[in-house]
Amino acid sequence: MTARNAAAFVSSVLTLVACGGGAASQQAPTSDRPTCEVSFVTPPGFERTDTFEEPYPDRVGVRLGFRDEAGRELHAFAGIPGEFGEGLPDAGTVVLVGGGIGRLAGGVHRVWVLVWDEGGPCDPKVVLGRGFERRTFLETLERAGVISA
Repeated sequence: MTARNAAAFVSSVLTLVACGGGAASQQAPTSDRPTCEVSFVTPPGFERTDTFEEPYPDRVGVRLGFRDEAGRELHAFAGIPGEFGEGLPDAGTVVLVGGGIGRLAGGVHRVWVLVWDEGGPCDPKVVLGRGFERRTFLETLERAGVISA
């Protein structure tokens, strides 16, 4: 996979997720549905670049985007279904701050995906990173309050 393909992969994941959920039928106003919360603290050196909300019949899914000065990107998702990490190599598991287990995939062209469920309508929870080595991605997730040290 080339760097261009890696960028296309990240873009396609975000596009799939952004386009993947709206129902054709009339939905209740979003104020009548809970908005999913992303359990993610902006890591030092990163700035929020975007916020995206996707309404579903029972919730409003959320995606938050972040970028640092080096051009590394983070995207945190809650309640937006998708094929996160599909096609990336399995990279094991990590312990989450709350004691759960997250599944890590990636490494190809410095793209990483961490996916976990908490047992509610706002699953899956996902953090996607681009531009990271494994160690720095995990360190960034620690600083963001996602995984345990």
